[in-house]
Amino acid sequence: MQNLSKSRYFTISLICIWLAFVVSALVYFQLGQLKPFDEGKMLKQQNWFSQFKNQVLWQNKDSAQLVIITQENCGCTIQAQPHLSALQRFATNQGVEVQNFVLNNELKSVIPATPAAVLIDKNGEFVYAGPLSEGLACSQGSGFVETVISNLQAGFNSSLLIADTKGCYCVNNA
Repeated sequence: MQNLSKSRYFTISLICIWLAFVVSALVYFQLGQLKPFDEGKMLKQQNWFSQFKNQVLWQNKDSAQLVIITQENCGCTIQAQPHLSALQRFATNQGVEVQNFVLNNELKSVIPATPAAVLIDKNGEFVYAGPLSEGLACSQGSGFVETVISNLQAGFNSSLLIADTKGCYCVNNA
């Protein structure tokens, strides 16, 4: 009977050690995914916005424009796909035109990481630039862009630049 309780104690201890190891490994790998969006302060450079508009050949339109920039083979873009789809539907329902761009050599000079978004009002004025959201997997629950679009539709231009945040981003090393 004493051997049975030692065996049970050993089994429970082994399971607890295994569980602690698995949880630690998951936390380690998930936190390793968190990267700064604009560590090099690209978005804070003088004339950044006008350089951006030149890269996307923006012309004044009758509605606000949401420019979404993603990167091919970026795991963070793949993880954010449900958020991207929901964001595009939301923007369209709010009367905001959506343009999608894949990061290219020209955009690398003005976009520090992807997935990224830039919102321009119908007069060509800056409204928002930064990531779609922050945190692991750039989850939909912490989306910045939806809030900014809602504010813009209510008549408030926040001129919000978010560069100092961490999340699942594919950093542009150009």
